[in-house]
Amino acid sequence: MKPSNHHKLFILVLFLFGTTISKINAQDSSAAESSVNLRYFANNNNIQYLLVQSRSKVGKKFQPLPKRAVQVYLDSNRAEDFISSTVTDETGTAKVLIPTTLKDQWLNSAKHKFIAIMAATPPDEEKTTILEITKAKIEIDTSTTDGTRTIKVNVKYLDNKDWVPAKDVEMKIGVVRSTGILSAGDKESYTTDSSGTTSVDLNKDSLAGDLQGNYVLVAKVEDNEHYGNLLIEKTVPWGVARKAEKNFFDQRTLWSTRFRTPPWLLFMAYSIVLSVWGTIFYLVLQIVKVKKMGRTIRSQT
Repeated sequence: MKPSNHHKLFILVLFLFGTTISKINAQDSSAAESSVNLRYFANNNNIQYLLVQSRSKVGKKFQPLPKRAVQVYLDSNRAEDFISSTVTDETGTAKVLIPTTLKDQWLNSAKHKFIAIMAATPPDEEKTTILEITKAKIEIDTSTTDGTRTIKVNVKYLDNKDWVPAKDVEMKIGVVRSTGILSAGDKESYTTDSSGTTSVDLNKDSLAGDLQGNYVLVAKVEDNEHYGNLLIEKTVPWGVARKAEKNFFDQRTLWSTRFRTPPWLLFMAYSIVLSVWGTIFYLVLQIVKVKKMGRTIRSQT
């Protein structure tokens, strides 16, 4: 008896389902691929540092690899180009500063490459990554015209010994808030033109500032393939002055120090003390009077 078409279709579906499950299991059971990653940061054009990330890739996701030893070099892995030896933390990251011993080498070139070597940890082999960057700087300026506040940002990169406009650099421009960067305009990001410049009109009114009404503007370039991460900040008096918070411990409250006790509580306390001592003093006087009366009676008899 020949199987029906429905029977054949059912067998085919089972076969495809089993093949898919086996592929998924094979992916899950495969060993994770470890790696080390470098990110370059330049803050306010005078602080440069690296973030080292040790991680493993499982499928399409990266997981942190904590406690991995990593050595970092500048331009080559020779001993004289050694930057630092570090160990990543629980999140798989470590911060590395460029030492002053490499200052001359850093200043003498417009382009550099950073080399990170992660030590072998069985079953993982030694891993190496190279990050090439071109030195760049970012500048921020402000202006106010007819009540419109404008933020202007300029990005330049070093070409030999000349600073050249950096075009097509995407960045965030906004106001520093406790939760991150609040965009200054309607867009989430802005891109420099051929002159390396981009500008945005601030459309955020009545933003809270500090006690003097100041807040911080920021322009931030994130993970640019040529320049890395650039950040510049500027404080401006464009905010609404925040009222000073009252220090309740300096007021006359129940939980204040003894020198800030409420008057009504002082009145009650001193009244009780005076009443007690007044009663004691009255009783002492009465006892003295009784003794005097006793001596007078005895002298008369």
